[in-house]
Amino acid sequence: MFSTYIYDEFPLVKVVFEEGPKTMEDFEEFTNGWLDLYEKREMFTFLFDTTKMKDPAYKYAIKMSQFIRELKKKETQYLDKSVILINNNKIKYLLDAIFAIQKPVAPVYIYNINNDDIINENNINHIINHKDTLLISP
Repeated sequence: MFSTYIYDEFPLVKVVFEEGPKTMEDFEEFTNGWLDLYEKREMFTFLFDTTKMKDPAYKYAIKMSQFIRELKKKETQYLDKSVILINNNKIKYLLDAIFAIQKPVAPVYIYNINNDDIINENNINHIINHKDTLLISP
């Protein structure tokens, strides 16, 4: 499975990535989960955990950029912000490519996580304000 959505701490929604998408169906399952959140019409924050992803699928960078472009057309943006946890340069390069093509719909905070870090709703603000966190503005 490409991604798993965890809603235990809503409005914080954790998305854990195990590997890069292998098929278009994997990618669509991920984007459909995102669209399902918009249908709830409640503000939310994403915490994307990419630390288990070993082989990102670069070919989906353009698809992700197109998806973000379509999201921007929605009348209301329910995504407040995203925090993306990374631990390798491949993911960072993929994110750089996506956001070079299309700016995000909400602020994105990219944090290079140490394996000892424990991430939950209580320390999201710590990550956002950390000196090494990279901000990508809409």
